[in-house]
Amino acid sequence: SILSLVLFLSLKNVILCFVPNISLGIVPFVFSIYLILIGISQLLQCCLEIRDKVYVHFRYLFISIIYLGIALPILINPVKKINTFIICLSIYIMLLGISYIMYTFESVFSVKSRNSFKRRIRITLPKIVEAIIPYSVMMEINRNLDVNNRKYYNLENNDENASLHILVHTSSNGNNKMGHMDIVIDGYVYSYGNYDEGSRRCNEIFGDGVLFKTNKIVSYINFCIDNSKKTIFDFGIKLNDVEKKLVRDRIDEIVSNTYDWKCQDDLKYDNGNSYAGKLYKKTKAKFYKFNRTKYKTYFIMGTNCCYLVDDILVNSGGDILSINGIITPGTYYDYLNKELRLKSSNVIFKEIYSKDRRPTYKKY
Repeated sequence: SILSLVLFLSLKNVILCFVPNISLGIVPFVFSIYLILIGISQLLQCCLEIRDKVYVHFRYLFISIIYLGIALPILINPVKKINTFIICLSIYIMLLGISYIMYTFESVFSVKSRNSFKRRIRITLPKIVEAIIPYSVMMEINRNLDVNNRKYYNLENNDENASLHILVHTSSNGNNKMGHMDIVIDGYVYSYGNYDEGSRRCNEIFGDGVLFKTNKIVSYINFCIDNSKKTIFDFGIKLNDVEKKLVRDRIDEIVSNTYDWKCQDDLKYDNGNSYAGKLYKKTKAKFYKFNRTKYKTYFIMGTNCCYLVDDILVNSGGDILSINGIITPGTYYDYLNKELRLKSSNVIFKEIYSKDRRPTYKKY
């Protein structure tokens, strides 16, 4: 290992001797790669909607053009374009600061007034940072907190008043670190994902979109904990009758564009050892595939589990729209955690489930 370190430092010094300005270009180079990835993801989402013959949201194309237009010149010559990088970074930091100031002002409004502001572009942390927020919080809990201390997780609100639950998952295992999201209403949990393992492509980035629902919510949460070693953050949201009807209507509309799919039809079912097969054994979940609409094709950086939750919550006045078009579980966790601290918020409690703290039947 010492020899490897010496070789690495020697190579670095040689490169700096011949290209002394390379260190100045490293950060702009990484920044441009990040923007290019976002731009490409938005372009792919637009192409998927065109291919699936659904209503095309050209904002994806617009965002892609902007990000690629900024990133490509920096990538080609990161040292000479360092001023462009600094300007972009300064604008982003300024907008992020303004968004936090606006959030502080929002906290003084009533629920009704604040909800009217919800549907707008929000400046969020970089996706790389937001993606690991649930995982980071889970590790902090494991290190420093007592999971049996209910007061830490809950406000004084009665959690039984929650009309809707959002479950944010994370785990220390593989891709599960990036998280997952479900929505719970009227005694059913709804979840969207790439559950047909036989349809997965490009290292699980694409696949057939699959929606499942089950009324065995406690069994489902326990399954996630036991099968994937997950920690689950449960946020309770209080809705009025009009909001609840709008949410139910949107769920019904989404389900109306599906057909029944049996997990046994998965090419990798393997006697029930696929994730969908094991989930069915534990919860008797009902699976659906989409015959049309944007959910027909799952895309990890576009039409994903968060996209479905956001699509449903738009009808409750509690949704968010990320500045770069990508919504992650971390985006939602950060948003819901902030709302939880506000007395006027619809988010009324947070609970945490893990191997040491299991859900109860009473809540659901």
